[in-house]
Amino acid sequence: MACTTTAITGRNGKAIADDTDVGRMTEWNANFTSGETAWRDSDSAGYTNRLSTFLDATGSVSGKYNSATEFWDTFWIGDKPKLVLWQTATAGDYFAFPCVLITSVAYVVNMDTQEVVGWTANWGADGIFYFPGQSGAPTETLP
Repeated sequence: MACTTTAITGRNGKAIADDTDVGRMTEWNANFTSGETAWRDSDSAGYTNRLSTFLDATGSVSGKYNSATEFWDTFWIGDKPKLVLWQTATAGDYFAFPCVLITSVAYVVNMDTQEVVGWTANWGADGIFYFPGQSGAPTETLP
């Protein structure tokens, strides 16, 4: 019997900003939330009822400094790039954000360890966003 798994690793993950591959990526994350409205009434038998309100997504992308493509050309505070976060290189396996707002940027230079310079850009979705395979999602391809 062959060993198989349906798990994926982050090895083939990518971040594409404004149709450009963000080189030297080390990590991306996306957090999805829903606002809520909560109420109690005579029909709730003493329990709380809830409905989803606004949907939101926030996250970050991190990488190592790449002098061939400086990250601040795309990820600087106030920028609003299109962002596509690929889980794997498989067609359709991405989260699509037609527009995000870059809310903060961290840049790390460590003289003690001499580690390669790192950076992190935090973002928030500006409008609609799509899950992998979601109906109506824009078609994206890896550059």
